[in-house]
Parts: sequence; C-alpha cells; structure tokens
Amino acid sequence: MGPSSIRITAETFLTPPEFDGLKLAQRSAGQIGGVRLELLPGGDRFGACYQQVPLRVLTPFRFDGEPASLVYLLNPAAGLMDGDGHWLEIATAPGARAVVTGQSATRIHPCPRNFSTQQWKIRVAPGSQLVMLPGPTIPFEGARSYQRVVIELADDARCIWAEIWHPGRYDRGDLSERFQFRSLIQETVVRRDGRLVFRDRFHWQGPWNAESVAWHLGPHLAYGSLFVTGPVDESHVNCGDQVETAVMPLASGDTCLRCLGAPAAVTHAVVHCALHIAAGWSTNSSGTPWLLSSDGLAKNHWFSA
Repeated sequence: MGPSSIRITAETFLTPPEFDGLKLAQRSAGQIGGVRLELLPGGDRFGACYQQVPLRVLTPFRFDGEPASLVYLLNPAAGLMDGDGHWLEIATAPGARAVVTGQSATRIHPCPRNFSTQQWKIRVAPGSQLVMLPGPTIPFEGARSYQRVVIELADDARCIWAEIWHPGRYDRGDLSERFQFRSLIQETVVRRDGRLVFRDRFHWQGPWNAESVAWHLGPHLAYGSLFVTGPVDESHVNCGDQVETAVMPLASGDTCLRCLGAPAAVTHAVVHCALHIAAGWSTNSSGTPWLLSSDGLAKNHWFSA
C-alpha cells in the first residue's frame, strides 16, 4: 500500500520530552507540511505521491548510464522557521533504486518561542536500494529544532542515511554564528524486519564556547555521519587528509561512519563515501560512483564533482 493522502497536521509530529510545553504552528498551511512518496522500479515516475506546502517533490530524473534515479525534495521557503514542521515519508517498491536529496542545505532559523522539526519515516522494500542525502544542516543563532528519522528495512534491502551538520553561518567575520544554536536534538532509529539494529541520539545544548566545541568536535567545525546497510569496503572510504574518519562495524552486520573536518571537506567526504559505497551494491558494478560523474548534474550542484 502506498503513502496516504491524509493531511499533515501538528498532531502528526512527535515532540521530544526536552521540548515539553513547546508547540508547532497550529493553523498555518505554510508551516506544517510535507511529502509522502512511493518510489518505483525504473525510476521515471512515482507511485502514490502526496505534497503539502511548504514541501514539494520533482519528477524523478534518469540520466544515461546511471543505475539509480535522482529525486529532489524542495522547500521553496528559506528553511525551518519557528513552529515549522516538515513530515517526509518515503517508501520504495521492490526493485526500486534511487538517490533522494534536497536541492540545498537546510537552514534552521531562530526559535524564540517554540521549536521547529523535520521528521522522516522511510520504508525500504525487499530488493530495493536507497541513498538518502538530505543535504547539510545549518543551525542559525538561537535555533531550537528536533530531527527524527525512522527507517524500516526489509531483510535484503540496501540503504544509506547520511547527515551533515555545519556550525552555523560561520564565515561572516564579526557576524559569524559558530555554534550559537540554542538546542538541537537528533534521533535516528533503524529496524530490520521489526528488530532494532541501530539507534543514535544526541541533544546539543548551546551556545557553545571554545571549550565545548573542542570537547564535541576537537579542532573541527563540521560533523558527518552515515548509516550503511551491510559491511563497508574501506577502500570506498577515502575522505582525504583534511577529514578524520571512523568506520564502525555494528553487531547487526551493518556499518556506521563518522567524519570530522571543515564544512566543505565533510560535505564532500560524506557524499563521495555514500555514492561510492552504493556503487558496490551491484555484483556487475564497474565501481563508478552513482551520479558523481554524470553529465546531468550542473557543476554548481551541491554534490557534483
């Protein structure tokens, strides 16, 4: 059964206990919305598709010689504002193969009264392959936000979930907002056939001073993380000298990768790792990473080579 077309409301979202007493917008059609989407084999069209302002989705792109389609999620607004709730529900049909991404970074604006949230519900069907690259997250000064990701995997499904966290608007001289957010909660839960295989949760409470930054990130400004189904060939994890990387096999047989470095370097490393790893999923793969060398991507695309 494909995604439903039931309207997304403030009641759709989970509020973390840390934000008890805070609320999302109750009546604004421009603040509470999202996408429910079914990805099909072939990648040239969707199954069921529901869109609610402020989020939109473009028809899938198929490029010559590429094994996977490219799906863009669009937010025509400036990012996540105080009270905004974005619900993203994505399901693959058996045999689907896709990269789902945002058109640019997610900017989290100040939340002086309440909070904002982006919540994902992802179902990956048997025999399907899905790479999720939402794009970097940039928390502004005073941001208070909750990101929740729940992924349900079939036994032989392949999936990569990637996150990139930047320090804020960091390169603005005296106006820089490095780590001046108010409160950021991130939670990722992955289940395979109903069994928990991965859970990651943090609550960053800001603003951070130099000591706090050093405790969390050392000398670095940005953080990246990937959950990958199955083992990872470390030859696919070439992040360069500017990025510290850890590859952690999980008890479930899956893999978690962590990256620390400069914002541009971490963004490059996370994307390249994800798309190189995906290239190894097919037994007849040439080893060419998905999409990175495609003529279909403009040179100014946020993850183009």
